[in-house]
Amino acid sequence: MKERGYDKLFSDITIEELSHKIVRLAKQRDAWQEKAMNMVEKSTHKELELENQRLVQQLEHDETVVPREAYQAMKERYGHEVDNAEYWKAQYRIANDMLQPNKGCGYVFSEIPNDTDGQEFVDTMKKYLNKDSYKMRVRGQHIKPELKGTGATYFGQNLNESTHMRVYIDNK
Repeated sequence: MKERGYDKLFSDITIEELSHKIVRLAKQRDAWQEKAMNMVEKSTHKELELENQRLVQQLEHDETVVPREAYQAMKERYGHEVDNAEYWKAQYRIANDMLQPNKGCGYVFSEIPNDTDGQEFVDTMKKYLNKDSYKMRVRGQHIKPELKGTGATYFGQNLNESTHMRVYIDNK
């Protein structure tokens, strides 16, 4: 008991006494729960029987049955309303896409050679990129032939192990 911090609370009670108390409390709880369920079950069952009889009598005397033609007309109207709602949802999506075009769609440039010209191109893009709104990532693409089969791409390869580069531009 000491490892759980109960040493002060249960210092004078043995484990056997404690387990007997727990069993007694569990039996008491079960007895009260059973009594409560029996009380609810009896009253609820009687109430439900009375409500069922009342509804059956009301149904026998009620003559407000909807004709088949009226039901079909309402079903058709409901179908039309659903189609209308789908049309307006699509129009909203189209208008929303026009107002907020995708900025920074991710994978933007690929197959940039990993040589001095490619590095210069990437450095120039970094220089003029709007860094307040976008971030730019450069990743390696295509492993060098001498590193194929060595497991260098198991966890991704470095830029210096690649023959080409990819550029990703994302929203911040």
